[in-house]
Amino acid sequence: MLEQNKEHQTLMDKLAGLRYPAVALRMIRDEAEVPGDAVRPFRDKGSHIALCQAFAYARRQGKIIYMEKEDHWCWNPIITYGYIDKELGKEGFRAIARAYGTSSASGEAFVEGFPALPAGEYRGILIAPLTKADFQPDVTLIYCKNDQLRLFLMAVDSQTHGLLESSFSPVDSCTYSVIPAILKGEYRITIPDPGEYERGLTPEDDIIFSVPRQREEEFYRGVAAQGAHGDRSTFYMTMKEDFGRPKMYDILFETWGLMTGEEWDKK
Repeated sequence: MLEQNKEHQTLMDKLAGLRYPAVALRMIRDEAEVPGDAVRPFRDKGSHIALCQAFAYARRQGKIIYMEKEDHWCWNPIITYGYIDKELGKEGFRAIARAYGTSSASGEAFVEGFPALPAGEYRGILIAPLTKADFQPDVTLIYCKNDQLRLFLMAVDSQTHGLLESSFSPVDSCTYSVIPAILKGEYRITIPDPGEYERGLTPEDDIIFSVPRQREEEFYRGVAAQGAHGDRSTFYMTMKEDFGRPKMYDILFETWGLMTGEEWDKK
């Protein structure tokens, strides 16, 4: 599995020139699945981290991290990754409302709307750079720039020939980049939230592209195909008017009664 993951990273690097390896994430039911070199933040370091920080440690420092409920220092994954059920999550917002003398209705609705894994199904979360992941990821998170994302979308389009749909939130990116991908087996585009920026050291020009396990074969087949046609260096910026165009443009314009490039060049 490790060698295959390394090959997948090489394919992506060849196409898009990523500045960090992708992040492999696997949901763990049995601690026996956790590699011996994985770091448990609270057990091994006596400290807690947010999940976005675990993603950052994996891609920026090459660390393999395993987190159970006690390792987390941010509230959202406690609900959405199924450490507790939604009713207990709502009770937390009722406690907030009691403390501030306000209504808990909006908080409870907030919790109810979260995509979430079934409570108690998993023990923890294993996170590693793809280049060190000796396991099949449930989701692969690719932190990339917009021009790199475009290439990955081209790779997907080469296989599906259809639009990729996503939805967006300014917060809770650790949930929205992972949980819908696991539950629905669909690609996902996610805007890094303030926690990713402040605590996970995610650059402002990064966006997250999620590849679920169910689409992995399709995705890397597309990456290989797209890489055969060119990489980031294929595109360059220019503001030239009446620019040179591929032949398909001329065929379309001629069909539609418009001027072709060849006709323009003869003027």
